[in-house]
Amino acid sequence: MRRAVAAVLLAVSGAGSLVACGTPEPTVLGSTWQVTDVWVTPGDPSAVPDGGTLVFGEASLAGSTGCAPIQGTVTFTRDGETVQAADADAVTVDRLEIDVPAADCPAAWTHELLTTMLEPGATFDLRQDTDTELVLTLRGEGVDRPAIGLAAV
Repeated sequence: MRRAVAAVLLAVSGAGSLVACGTPEPTVLGSTWQVTDVWVTPGDPSAVPDGGTLVFGEASLAGSTGCAPIQGTVTFTRDGETVQAADADAVTVDRLEIDVPAADCPAAWTHELLTTMLEPGATFDLRQDTDTELVLTLRGEGVDRPAIGLAAV
């Protein structure tokens, strides 16, 4: 009898482990995200040599473009309704302040791309394939929508 119960418990705990191997829900809080790629035009290079960083709070965004500090407010949503970040499938930039970068900043290309994409009113779909990778895809009509690739650091 004990062996049967132990076998059932082992099978149930193993099944729980298999479920955990699926695609994780986006968990944007609790990590500093390094910008690794910015996809704007198909066929153009996307790797960012001098990436910025993004840090999300429940209603905030802070970090750097690689040239200048940024800070602002965001709203997390699921199906158009405001939700906690852990339950979100999208994030909208509500307000953003970006300091003026130094004229000789080596990450000027990254700065320009990020400031163009992270403008107030921009909504991004959240996709997290692993615990350490996050993709923000700009919502819109196009097939090849701009996106930002991030890695947890």
